[in-house]
Amino acid sequence: PFSEVVLEAKAKGYTEPDPRDDLGGVDVARKALILARGLGWRLELSDVNVEPLYPPEMASLTVDDFMAKLPSLDEDFAKRAKEAKARGEALRYAATVEDGRLTVGLVSVSTSSPLGSLSGTDNLVEYYTTWYDPSPLVVRGAGAGAGATA
Repeated sequence: PFSEVVLEAKAKGYTEPDPRDDLGGVDVARKALILARGLGWRLELSDVNVEPLYPPEMASLTVDDFMAKLPSLDEDFAKRAKEAKARGEALRYAATVEDGRLTVGLVSVSTSSPLGSLSGTDNLVEYYTTWYDPSPLVVRGAGAGAGATA
């Protein structure tokens, strides 16, 4: 279940002390913003459309209360994951930098795609360009844990 994955990641030090810092998408949005600015786009963090992995009413809870409430999200995540699997897809929390817009949220992608085949704590960036389409240039590496992200 989703809540158990979050608990395990927190116990291993893969999340921030308050997992909402990761599950809220702001860190992903900041990274996407860096990439967009590298493309010459003049955007601010407020321009990024971020869909957190938890509902707004959980944002104001204490960390302990948030963690206790996480199991209430399990059923919905399990349903969405099952539906994605039936289509040969996997759920991933990702940023999209495209057409002058930045979005962060849960997406369903083919399990045969670089993002869909991602496992463990790795992160990746797929670059689709004139030359790298339909097969993207992929940069992949460690994305969690103090040693990898310090």
